[in-house]
Amino acid sequence: MGEFVDIHSHVLPAVDDGSPSIEVSLEMLRRASEEDIGALVLTPHMKAGDGPEVEELHRVRFDELCVAVEEAGVPVELHLGCEIAFRFNMLEVVSWPSGHLADGRYVLIDLPPGPLSPGLEQGFFELRSAGYRPILAHPERHRQLARDPEHIGRLREQDLLLQVNAGSLLGRFGARAQGIAEMVVSKGWADFVASDGHDLEKRPLTQLAAREIVAQLGGENEVKRLFSDNPRQVISNGSVVRGEDAPRQRVPPPVKPRRSRKRKPGLLQRILGRGSSR
Repeated sequence: MGEFVDIHSHVLPAVDDGSPSIEVSLEMLRRASEEDIGALVLTPHMKAGDGPEVEELHRVRFDELCVAVEEAGVPVELHLGCEIAFRFNMLEVVSWPSGHLADGRYVLIDLPPGPLSPGLEQGFFELRSAGYRPILAHPERHRQLARDPEHIGRLREQDLLLQVNAGSLLGRFGARAQGIAEMVVSKGWADFVASDGHDLEKRPLTQLAAREIVAQLGGENEVKRLFSDNPRQVISNGSVVRGEDAPRQRVPPPVKPRRSRKRKPGLLQRILGRGSSR
């Protein structure tokens, strides 16, 4: 079974904009295994207006997928959760059984596009006060946060956990998202790297290529913390290690190749060259 734990994915079939069927889900999970993913949290979207009937549908689909995975012999351990669209009265949604990841205290929160809610910090504070550990999904992809990276730092100082998309590090969401994702990892602000995989082609369950980028930015210790150790703490309901508390490995900057300068021929060489061309 693979070493990585992916805490953000849309593999649960026929519930959101992710996998449309069990067959596609099984193929996504086979590829996840090839990407060294050994455990996966299924995080379908939950938005304002969804109720307990949506959660019940998620649990039915989850049970069906678990049976199919066992019959197919796909070596990936599955857990259920959801990706919750930020709104007021978040406590109502996260109190549902699948409102938190793997039946623990961690909750994955997505910010809707557009201006940030004026109640953002208060909403996260209420979640923490109720005993939950909120994780902000892919802050590098939110336009307003990407234009103001220091705001990401301020959110993190309020004990908000940050999850970066592997696809962002690979440039799949544009140069701005890639730059912010690299910055968040380089500063040690990131707490998880996850695939946010939706399908087989455009947004696959990719981890290995992103792993190499994190190794260049922060070293092998950061790879282990972001891809394995912290995500496994989520599914075991343990305590994650933050970047400032982790042993940092100094990564040397890449060596730039020297440009070879062509020296201009001297006067004697020019005279001799002129003579030999006759």
